[in-house]
Amino acid sequence: MRFKIELASLSDTGKMRKNNEDNVLVDQPLNLAIVADGMGGHSSGEVASSMAVKVTRDKFESMQSTGLKPGGYDNKYALETNQLGFAVQLANSVVYEAGNSTPENKGMGTTLSAILLSGNKISIAHIGDSRIYLFRDGVLQQVTEDHSLVMEHVRKGLLTQEQAEKSPLQNILTRALGTQKTPQVDLKEIPVMENDRFLLCTDGLFKAVTLDKITEIMKTDMDGQKACGLLVRTANENGGPDNVTVIIGTLKRKTLKETLGDMLKK
Repeated sequence: MRFKIELASLSDTGKMRKNNEDNVLVDQPLNLAIVADGMGGHSSGEVASSMAVKVTRDKFESMQSTGLKPGGYDNKYALETNQLGFAVQLANSVVYEAGNSTPENKGMGTTLSAILLSGNKISIAHIGDSRIYLFRDGVLQQVTEDHSLVMEHVRKGLLTQEQAEKSPLQNILTRALGTQKTPQVDLKEIPVMENDRFLLCTDGLFKAVTLDKITEIMKTDMDGQKACGLLVRTANENGGPDNVTVIIGTLKRKTLKETLGDMLKK
C-alpha cells in the first residue's frame, strides 16, 4: 500500500519576541518537513535554524537522487532514514563551524525535527526540544524525546511533569545542532496508517497551549492549513511568549491514478 502526505505549515514571531528565530521547511515533492528553533545572541538563532533546514534538505535531496549509502550506516533503519540522519549531521557540522568562525555567532545552535514519508513509513530525525506528535484514532502521542535538562530529570523521576513545566531550567538543552562536533541525532521509523496526522512544533506551541487543547484542535475536520492557523492563533491568544512554528502532515491513501503514475516514473 502506498501513501501520500499532505503538508501544511505556519510560523509566527509571537507576541513577546522582536524577531523569529524559528525556521520551517516543507518540500512536498520530497515528502519532507522540518522545523528548527534557533538560539544565540543577536540574529545568530535565525542564522543557525535557517542554515540547518537548508543544509538538511539539500544534502538529503542530493543523497536520494544518487542513492548514496552514507557512512556510519545503521542497519536498524532503511536507506532513506540513514540518509536523513546523515544530512542532519552534515547540517550540524556547518552550523558548528559557522558558530566558531566569528565572535558574533559564537555559541549559536538550533533544534531540528524532521519527518520524511517513504513508502509506508515515516522516518524521523530529531535533536533538541522541538517536538513531533502522532495523532491517530483521536489520541495525540509525542513520538520524540525532549533533549532538555528538565525532561532528563523527569525521566529519572527527580521532577514531575507539572514541576518541569514551571521550572526555570526548562530552556536548558542537553543536545542541539551546532553546540557539539558530533551530537547524537535520534532516528526513528513509524509505520503509517491512513488519516494519521503528524504535528511538528517548536516549544512556542506546547509551552503556551495545553496538550488537551492541541488534541481538541487536531480532532477537528478542518484541513491542515486551517488547523495550523488555529494552533498558532491559540498560542498567541495565550500570550504568545515565544516564536511558534507548526507543521501538520496528513497521511492519505494514493489514488489508483497516482499509483500508476508512480509506476510509470520507474
